[in-house]
Amino acid sequence: MKPWESQVEGAEKGLAVLKKHAIAYFAWEERTGKSLASILIAEKANVIKVLIITKKGKPYDGWVGLLDEFPHNKWYKVTTFHQLHKLDSSDWDLIIIDEAHNYISGFPKRSAIWHNCRKLTKGKPIIFLSATPNAQTYCQLFNQLALSNWSPFWKYSNFKDWHAVYGVYKTQYLYKQKVEIFTEAKDDLIEAQTKHLFITLSRKELDFPHEPEDVIHWIELDASTRNLYNYVLKHKVYTHDDGKIIEYDTKTKLRFGLHMLEGGTLKRSFPILNSNNKPVMSSESYVLDIDEKVNYIKEHWGDTDKMAIMYHYQAEKIKLEEHFKHAEILQGQTNAEGVDLMHIEHLIIYSQDWSTAKHTQRRARQANKARQTPIKVHFLLVRDGISQEVYETVSVNKTNYVDIYFMRNRL
Repeated sequence: MKPWESQVEGAEKGLAVLKKHAIAYFAWEERTGKSLASILIAEKANVIKVLIITKKGKPYDGWVGLLDEFPHNKWYKVTTFHQLHKLDSSDWDLIIIDEAHNYISGFPKRSAIWHNCRKLTKGKPIIFLSATPNAQTYCQLFNQLALSNWSPFWKYSNFKDWHAVYGVYKTQYLYKQKVEIFTEAKDDLIEAQTKHLFITLSRKELDFPHEPEDVIHWIELDASTRNLYNYVLKHKVYTHDDGKIIEYDTKTKLRFGLHMLEGGTLKRSFPILNSNNKPVMSSESYVLDIDEKVNYIKEHWGDTDKMAIMYHYQAEKIKLEEHFKHAEILQGQTNAEGVDLMHIEHLIIYSQDWSTAKHTQRRARQANKARQTPIKVHFLLVRDGISQEVYETVSVNKTNYVDIYFMRNRL
């Protein structure tokens, strides 16, 4: 494997930033080679043992494959965000955090994963990697950089103290309760304090021949499906053929239910007693005889190994695997990052989650300097349905879709 010239140059820049600030943030667009660039830094740096933290599944496999293929002299360990609690903090000289926006950027509270990560990064130089470091708001940078002792915001011990200086405080009413909103920030002020840490690169700068293009497909629901959708929307309840009832007594439950219904599935949650005789929540999924999206895919693309279909809900996987034997069936959240789909001609988004960052990352899975054909990402949407609201919010408004966007439209 021979590194691209851009990766060599990026590694030189990154190493200089890392030596000076103990933090280097590679905010390169998807598919531009930031993983190998970070390895090139590690190979040149005065370190011996390097810990790489990434997502489980294909991103993890991708790092293992990269290290198998690329000759290296340092000692590397690849782990996942969910395995950090098993590691000893004294073992590492350099930490590489892949897809850094995922588990450590939440605010105002810090997650258990953040605390496990901090035990390992304390006093260690860090290379952050993400194509979308702060896709929703600059507020996502504080807790990421707080993993380092040398964060430019080191004097702020918590998010709220930092937000009092760098944020814009607002409140709004949700379910008749006053809620504090911390998402708005003083972007120019934050950028001025952090821009020296970032190394950026776009696909356009690398002359990628094709950029992703969204193609919207409007799915016409059958009269029976449309009537069921409207019934659930109005009455907030669904009764299955087996007599079991699903109640949608909150906005969140209702939008999830309607979103699933568009794709022909539903999920029922219910309490059970565990081995200690304490109540816990369990669930069961229903695959319904609603196949408008499935039939649309068959009519327009068939079933080939040049096609990938991304779903959001687990029950959708069952439905899709029943109908498609050759297409690649992928969970759209898990496979939004770290997966190379350059070989795929048709990427079809059966349903998507609520995250702008995931939407942005997901669109770029086919991007590659060697790709010869245009990249078209196909979204299956129901006009005036939840899927349209989600798509327009995360792609046009560039913000996460939450309950406040939920419109009670009749189909």
